[in-house]
Amino acid sequence: MTSTPPTELAAQVQWLVDRAAISDLLIEFARTLDEREFDANTALYVPEGSFGVEGAFTLQGHEQLAATGSPRGLGQYDGTWHGSSNHAIAIDGDTATTRSYLLGVHMLGGGTFDHADGGGWYDCTLRRTAEGWRFVTVRVHEVWNAGQPLPHVPPAH
Repeated sequence: MTSTPPTELAAQVQWLVDRAAISDLLIEFARTLDEREFDANTALYVPEGSFGVEGAFTLQGHEQLAATGSPRGLGQYDGTWHGSSNHAIAIDGDTATTRSYLLGVHMLGGGTFDHADGGGWYDCTLRRTAEGWRFVTVRVHEVWNAGQPLPHVPPAH
């Protein structure tokens, strides 16, 4: 998935800057969720952007994305921790695709041993905007669960 770097120096520098900015965006995505900065998380998307968990739900547009912090969304947990690693990034002009490994821990409130966990990957599409790189789509592909069932996600197969 990783794009081949260009050969001209100026293009190589831009490619490296874009890769760093996209990786930072992926990290900021997880940080804003875990620090419950849901407005900041929504701002990481283009206005028509979408977030979806495969086989469970899709949130479309800033209004629905802002509801992530609701009692039906991540707001139902005492805390969350989302790890995102192994950022594979392919850039094509002003668009990009990424795949990142995912580890999500969701504290359910019954003590430190009461949690719902999932792992898999994020597939994302991005667009360069005047504000920098922004998500067009974020898709979660969960491949395993541990601990308690995730209340908002059907079990992985």
